[in-house]
Amino acid sequence: MPAIQNTVLYDNKLNSAQTANDSTSAHEKIRRLQDEINVLKTQILQLEQKADTDPLVQIYNRRAFMREIGRAQVLMSRYDILCSVIFFDLNGFKKINDKYGHSIGDDLLVKIGETLKSNVRDCDMVARIGGDEFGVLLFKSDTRVARAKAASLACRIAEQSLDMAGDRISVSSAWGVSPCHPEDTVRQILHRADRAMYENKTG
Repeated sequence: MPAIQNTVLYDNKLNSAQTANDSTSAHEKIRRLQDEINVLKTQILQLEQKADTDPLVQIYNRRAFMREIGRAQVLMSRYDILCSVIFFDLNGFKKINDKYGHSIGDDLLVKIGETLKSNVRDCDMVARIGGDEFGVLLFKSDTRVARAKAASLACRIAEQSLDMAGDRISVSSAWGVSPCHPEDTVRQILHRADRAMYENKTG
């Protein structure tokens, strides 16, 4: 009889040990899966950021800018929060590229992009829309506020310069403003700001 009891106790210990091992194995598998999920989430975030970022200037690109205008329209529609878009175009930028080369032009674009980004609020958005065109999305700002901000930013742009063989290379900008009316399409909003910009374009 004691031999039977010992066998039962031994079997119980084996079963307990196996259960503990199975539990540990299961926890280890869960931990590994969670680690893999976290890695994938990080990779997805990095890909999304890359897809939204201009490869030269390292600010948002046109795709991301248009998406955020759509979100601003939702804010205006739901909460009556005014938002506005500023459209910037650099005057005579092609002449700089032709005279000094595209690498100098690229350096100037990077400097202007950084300047715009550092002179708006964290809640606002700066993007390179294409070529020498930049966009700024201002949240909680009507067109009156946006025009004042655009004039200020244009001054900051004009202050930026590069030295090249004794030449001071700088550029001015033209700008236009449009409200983000919920009933408009994003393209209509950009087009309205673009047309307003061309009214004070100088070259």
